[in-house]
Amino acid sequence: MVDRRRRRKSFFDDFFGSGFEDFENMIEEMIEKFGVDANELSRHPFVYGFSLTQKPGEEPEIREFGNVPSSKRGNDTEGHKVRIDERKPLIDVLETDSDIHVIAEMPGIEKEDISLNATDSSVELKASRGDRKYSEYIDLPAKIDPDTAKATYKNGVLEIIFKKSASQKSKTIDIE
Repeated sequence: MVDRRRRRKSFFDDFFGSGFEDFENMIEEMIEKFGVDANELSRHPFVYGFSLTQKPGEEPEIREFGNVPSSKRGNDTEGHKVRIDERKPLIDVLETDSDIHVIAEMPGIEKEDISLNATDSSVELKASRGDRKYSEYIDLPAKIDPDTAKATYKNGVLEIIFKKSASQKSKTIDIE
């Protein structure tokens, strides 16, 4: 539990009542549910988020990011501790007519710490420096040619540009 210190009652206490106390209790309950030590939270960011993409005629695609393992987000968190040692970088995947751009935010590491591996349909990204570790597997929206990859890393932002595979370009087909 969070250590509460006695303090004098102020104008804000009278004005807001127990609203902040209720909010603090909700946060404590969430911390207990995830099994995380409150002191651990003060040393590392605790992040979870998702993006939802739906293309016409396709099923929605949900991509999760953050450093909360997926097994810890369900109801099976009783008695488990959350490890906050590996992070999921924030990722953007942009598609143009001829290219796929993958942009990943990974602050606190150097270019030499990054390992990239690409297939014709995915990119695996890993990086580690000191207590910062990043890992992500990214499914790409179109087939690419991994040999055309160009990557830059500057100010904590990794950008990888791939040329789309020639087989992905559209072609008009005449009907006989």
